[in-house]
Amino acid sequence: MKKSILLLGILLTLGNYGQAQTIQGEIISFKTPMVYLYQVKNEYYGSTTLHDSIPVINGKFTYKYKSATPDLYYLSLQKRDRSSDLGDYLFLAPIDMKIIINKDKKEKLSLQATGSEIENKYRAFRREKDIRGNSQVCDSLTELFYAAREKEDRTEMARIKEESAPYYEDARIKTRAYVDECIKKEEGTLFGLYLYFTNRFQNNVFNTGKEIADVRNYISTFNDEAKTSTFYTRIEEGLKRFEACSTGNAAPNIAGIDMTGNPISLSLFKGKYVLVDFWSSGCGWCRKETIYLQKAYDLYKDKNFTILGVSSDYRQKDWLNAIEKDKSYWDHLLIPKDDIKKVMDQYCIIGIPHIILVDPQGIIVAKELRGEEIAKTVGEFILQGTTPLSDKN
Repeated sequence: MKKSILLLGILLTLGNYGQAQTIQGEIISFKTPMVYLYQVKNEYYGSTTLHDSIPVINGKFTYKYKSATPDLYYLSLQKRDRSSDLGDYLFLAPIDMKIIINKDKKEKLSLQATGSEIENKYRAFRREKDIRGNSQVCDSLTELFYAAREKEDRTEMARIKEESAPYYEDARIKTRAYVDECIKKEEGTLFGLYLYFTNRFQNNVFNTGKEIADVRNYISTFNDEAKTSTFYTRIEEGLKRFEACSTGNAAPNIAGIDMTGNPISLSLFKGKYVLVDFWSSGCGWCRKETIYLQKAYDLYKDKNFTILGVSSDYRQKDWLNAIEKDKSYWDHLLIPKDDIKKVMDQYCIIGIPHIILVDPQGIIVAKELRGEEIAKTVGEFILQGTTPLSDKN
């Protein structure tokens, strides 16, 4: 392959690195003119980028690539321009591999790969994870829910949702326990680093210097094979990004329009404690925090404190309607559409609500505030005169 192969267990000798490896593929029981190879960016969300298109001739294909470390890919029978496509995940390693592709009963791509130990580990991990999480039952319940939604049967949707909740919760608990078990078992190995990166790091945030240092200490215990992988590089890159967003750092300025359409920015509030609430009108969890934000506002609005709601709404009408409905009558800022991604990246925001506290000097002093913790934290800084300490060290 041209450059990077991502996550999970280098099974080659160092002498093979950089040499061309070969995938020999065979397709049985159906015909297709092409298969598409995607590099996986985020397995949890199914985020991928097209790596290459591979022609299929008489049911067979050969693909040569160069790689220095194993990576996770997605092999599909069609370009991924829709959510339900025919494909499956595959761990490619810097070693020759053979793949047999078939379709399951639901016409979804299924494959068997030989020649790679890390692919075998990955496949076994997925099988056991599905068993622990009772995926057959949960998938059936999901199908029933979507069938009811297709019929616009809200009563049936509500019934299925209520009755299926215990199954999903049980699956979540058992799946997480199994992943923890595997991470512990594979600690120090490349596969273990893949498991940690995918299941514990990639969709998480690290808000303080201590949290970041703890991650660095943890990954330092892995072997050299793991430390030369892209997983390790991605974790290091992520930690550097989190360092710039962690408590003790200056809050990047945010500019947009207020409720009357006039310019407004975070910098205008320098000299005050500012609770910055990143939200949007369509985020139910965000709007549930309104009562807790209101409590903090009522308690401290006369004590050099204010709230700035920062919305990522695309439609100004939705934003204004939500403010009016929730009666969240404090300062608000609507981010320009073209700036939303930049602002989210600058603040290391993975999901909203994301509520932080900025001190009068413009320094981030607290992050990920929720519920009763909001007013409590604001009070600690304002009433007790707490001096914000840098968490960088």
